[in-house]
Amino acid sequence: MARFSSRVVARIVEERDGLQKVLFDDNSAGYALVSLCGTVEVGDEVVVNTTAVDLGLGTGGSHVIHWAPNTVRQSVPQAGDVLKARYLSEQTEVDPYIAKRRNLSGARVLLCPLHSHLGAVAIGVNSADLGYVMTDQAALPLALSDLLADLKQANVLGVSATAGQAFGGDLEVINVASGVAALLDHNCTLMVVTAGPGHVGTASELGFSCLELAGHAATLSALGAKVGICVRASELDPRARHQGISHHMGSILKATPNAMEVPIPVGAQSDWITALGHRPYPVKPFDIASALKKSSVSVTTMERPLESDLLACSYLGASISWLLDPDK
Repeated sequence: MARFSSRVVARIVEERDGLQKVLFDDNSAGYALVSLCGTVEVGDEVVVNTTAVDLGLGTGGSHVIHWAPNTVRQSVPQAGDVLKARYLSEQTEVDPYIAKRRNLSGARVLLCPLHSHLGAVAIGVNSADLGYVMTDQAALPLALSDLLADLKQANVLGVSATAGQAFGGDLEVINVASGVAALLDHNCTLMVVTAGPGHVGTASELGFSCLELAGHAATLSALGAKVGICVRASELDPRARHQGISHHMGSILKATPNAMEVPIPVGAQSDWITALGHRPYPVKPFDIASALKKSSVSVTTMERPLESDLLACSYLGASISWLLDPDK
C-alpha cells in the first residue's frame, strides 16, 4: 500500500512548467506536480508519498508531494470534463483535443522502446515540427521528464500530446491514435511515440512496458500511418538480455501482427527481422553520436551518456534516417 509521511519544505531547487523540485527539512528530495497539488513555498508542511524511496525503486528516487494542508494556495482550475489519473485521489480534469480525421494518412511514426530514444531522435531530426505522443505505460505526468523540458528549450521538439492516463502535454488526447491525428492537425507529419520516463522491466519475455508498441504499430498502420520501430541495442549494457539486440525487440515484433519497417544500419544482420514477419530497412545511419556530443541537451540511458554506446547510436541513427527518408 502507499506510504505517507509529513515533511517541511526547506528549499525550492527548481521550478518549471507544471513542476517544482524541492528539498525537505531532512535533506530528502521531492517534487510537486503543480496541476495536482498547487504550488508550495519554503516552510510549508506537506504530506508526501514516500513509497518509491522507501522501496529503493529506480522509477522513484524522490518523494511526491501529495497534499499541502496548511496552505490556502490552490491549484489552477483546469478546463474540460474528462478525467485523467482516474479514480485516484489525484484525478485531474482535462480538455482533450478531438481530431475529426478518420484516418492517419500522411503520418510517419517512429515507435521507440525507451524514453531516452526520444532525445536522440529529436536532436537528430532537429526540427520544432517533430511531434511526440507520450503513452501512459511509464510516468503519467509529462512534467516529470527533464529530457523533454531540455528538448523544448533547445527548440528541437514541437507539439507534445499525452495519451490515455498520461497528462500535461501541449495537447491532451484519449489514446495514441487520436494523439497522432492531433499532431497531424498541428502540422507535425514526423512523430515519435514512446512512454515517458520510468520504463518497467521484469527480465521476462512479456513483462515490460514497451510491449505496448506492438498494439500501437497494428492500430496506427491499420489507420494509414507509415510506422517504423527503433531497435533497442547496446554494447555497454551489463545485462545479457540487452546486449546486442535487446530481447525486447523479438517480443515486440512477434506480438505485432502486421509487417512494419525496422530500420537497421547497412550491413547489419536482418534475418531475425524477416523471420518474425517484418521488413528490414537497411540505411546509412545518421551520425547521432556526433550530434549528441555537440548538443546542449544531455541524453542518458541507465545513467550512461547515450553517445558512448556506439551500437545503440548506430541503430538510433538508422531510425533517424528512416524518419527523414526523402522518399517517404
